[in-house]
Amino acid sequence: MKSNDRINLSLSKLGSQRIHNIARLSDEAFTRKRKMPLQDMLTFTLTQKGKTLSMEINNYFKDINKRENRITKQAFSKQRMKLNPEVFVQLGREYIETIYDDCEYETLKDYIIMAVDGTVLEVPDTKELRRIYDCERGDNKHDMRVARARVSGIYDVLNDIMIDAQIDKYTASEKDMGLRNILNMINMLKDKKVMIIFDRGYISAELLLILLKLDVCFLFRVQSGRYEAEKGSMKNNDEVVKFEINKSRKRRMSSEILQYVNSIDSIDIRITKIMLNTGEEEYLFSNIPFEDFDTDEIGNLYSKRWRIETAYDIIKNKLYVENFSGKKEIIIEQDFYAQMLLLNMIQDLKNDANRRLYTEGKKDLKYDYKINMNVFIGTFREYLIQIALENNPQKSQMLYEYLIEEATENLVPIKAGRSFPRTRIRRRNKYTQNLRHN
Repeated sequence: MKSNDRINLSLSKLGSQRIHNIARLSDEAFTRKRKMPLQDMLTFTLTQKGKTLSMEINNYFKDINKRENRITKQAFSKQRMKLNPEVFVQLGREYIETIYDDCEYETLKDYIIMAVDGTVLEVPDTKELRRIYDCERGDNKHDMRVARARVSGIYDVLNDIMIDAQIDKYTASEKDMGLRNILNMINMLKDKKVMIIFDRGYISAELLLILLKLDVCFLFRVQSGRYEAEKGSMKNNDEVVKFEINKSRKRRMSSEILQYVNSIDSIDIRITKIMLNTGEEEYLFSNIPFEDFDTDEIGNLYSKRWRIETAYDIIKNKLYVENFSGKKEIIIEQDFYAQMLLLNMIQDLKNDANRRLYTEGKKDLKYDYKINMNVFIGTFREYLIQIALENNPQKSQMLYEYLIEEATENLVPIKAGRSFPRTRIRRRNKYTQNLRHN
């Protein structure tokens, strides 16, 4: 099954009774015959372009050739409050399962390489959303406190697929959210062989024990100043050491995990010390077998985690997920989970386009090239409604061919060895609800 088949399958589900049952918040919702039935409501939410609501509605009805039947934004907003955001979560999970039921996805030494990380999203800065999502705290009491949400995701860094994403309060625990990501991933991928890479701040004795119990392969980057006893016991740059499960560490654990570890005094953890380009030493904790990845490969493996940072850049700065179409919690969740489904459709189709680009290859060029994601996302949005409405398989295939042809005409060079320093800028929201795109 190719990406276009998966997208068509997912879009066809928007009209199914099973999906409609999930999409309704109550048995009475979407039962009357309306100008904008539930299938159109789902399609509309997936195909928004970030413009004013009135323009989005006008453009949608124009695209489906029902301009004379368009509804008011007040009527649309009233109906949207009956739409369950969980429907986009379910569609997203089913879409991911079809990707990994196939055999074309990339692995590294038979491992699907995952990264877990979080980010902070701007949400409309209203009194209600400050209460629901909490506020980002400034460096001092005079800093403006604005509503923010926390997002956590688990991402396939070789195939650029967001396996699971959660949106929660700004004050939510990143570790707890990351564990939910992992459990959802396991439910979707079942017995697939996976490895999860974690950045600094995630490691804890409890999480190590949980991952070992789940039989999951892991790699943690460890902050300086932590687990010095284990680091100090090393005689080589890459070896297995005893990680003590002492009383101090047990006191920080939940009652559930304590039942499991009560008789465990220590576990074996592989510690790899590598030297960074800056001259700093970095320690990586893992349970990766030596025969699978040697010392040099472990260091290169950790660098692949950067792909989840790139994914968050796409979500924020190319999909414009923070440009929410309303100020209610339910609309925030609808927009967010619809955009996660859209992200995976785009990445899936991009992978097919890059494979075609690789096989057709342009020779005698200084750099290798890849699809320009910014142009590709804009082009995909333009074609998506046409694809959703097209019932003729031949015409649908032709639309995908046009889309990929346009994508392969807009390329960017792949330049190795580039790095970008992380900067943190505190500012007002990028998007305001009274200044939407026209």
